[in-house]
Amino acid sequence: MNPLTLELVDFLLTPQAQVALHELAGQDLGEQASLDLLTRLRRTWPADRAAALLDQARLRRKAGEKFPHPERLLFIDDALQQASSRAVAVYRAQQFAAAFHGPMITDQDLPVTVADLGCGIGADTIALAEAGLHVLAVERDPVRARLAAENVAALGLASRAKVLCDDWLVLSPGERRPTGARPLLWGEDKISAAFIDPSRRAGEQRIFRLDAMEPPISAVLALLEHIPTLAIKTLPGIADEDIPPNAEVEFISQRGQMKEALLRFGGLHTGATRRATLLPGPHHLDSNAPPGHVPVHAPLTYFYEPDAAIMRATLVQHLAAQIGAAQIDSTIAYLTSERPVQTPFARCWAVLRHGPFHLKTLNRWLRELGAGAVVVKKRGSAIDPDDFRRRLKTTAGGPEVTIFLTRAQGRPWMVVGEGEETHG
Repeated sequence: MNPLTLELVDFLLTPQAQVALHELAGQDLGEQASLDLLTRLRRTWPADRAAALLDQARLRRKAGEKFPHPERLLFIDDALQQASSRAVAVYRAQQFAAAFHGPMITDQDLPVTVADLGCGIGADTIALAEAGLHVLAVERDPVRARLAAENVAALGLASRAKVLCDDWLVLSPGERRPTGARPLLWGEDKISAAFIDPSRRAGEQRIFRLDAMEPPISAVLALLEHIPTLAIKTLPGIADEDIPPNAEVEFISQRGQMKEALLRFGGLHTGATRRATLLPGPHHLDSNAPPGHVPVHAPLTYFYEPDAAIMRATLVQHLAAQIGAAQIDSTIAYLTSERPVQTPFARCWAVLRHGPFHLKTLNRWLRELGAGAVVVKKRGSAIDPDDFRRRLKTTAGGPEVTIFLTRAQGRPWMVVGEGEETHG
């Protein structure tokens, strides 16, 4: 996509451009149709404006999972990719609201200001304002800051959210400030809490250490001296040694897909050092739940795969104790039981066959079952699922099965489950 400039933003906000965007919303925006669309747009607009219109039409179509009413808003491609999912942003905003005044705050009484530092194009700013909080959003990129302000206004939230184009690190307190320096970030705004989503990319490369984020974790944690209630969005695979000692960590997944690890400080503490949250829901399981004694047993009648957030939060044994299940191996996250138990924290399959890993035996099972499509899952196995799937003997049109390649009681093991998960 073409770079978006402040001049192009001005153009996109004109009534004529808004009409063109409305018309494009009903068009085929696929790659094959793009050349004809762009040619038609260039009959009316200069090339850069025509390209900006087509880009915005495509981005609006992609933005539905991250923004409310995307047909009213403007986007940048990389900022849209980095934005929080709508469900996660709303959940986090509700956590901030509950930490102060409950689920909602009225327009007439907005004493609590939450700073959204590095707000991008405004996904979290919007969610915080919708939750009834007053928001001071800070973004150093001029185009992103402009879009955040326009998006907030387009949703009727300008009375609750102020967008500042600046570098929040420059506005943060230091030991010495030169004469004439810009005002401190938390001067007249009386900031009570802050949310920060540091960049975890360097160009096209993902960053996997907190000290390599932009800004680094040391700069973010320095805020705690002035704003004790703080939430930091970080990578789901955060290393245990990177978790600050005064932080609670919450692993958030949405429909089984890990979204983020959230470091919580001060007024956002829940009383549990580790927490798994599943959306929609929310459903919570935390380290305060007693793990009890969890036996290790070969696969029984039902087989469970815990949600990714449960595994990342190291709460597999806590879940096993809650549903009365055993682990198939002390080092493996799969669980098993004689009876199915309905839980939001794991998927469950009826076991059709299981035994020590052997490809010839597995193919015999598949023939006996008349199995057609096969889903291959693995944990604790070095086998490549795609290559392995090509070696399986299936029956055209047969029922789908799920194959788990894993370890049970210290041995390579395979489990064949029904194609559809079982609900207790």
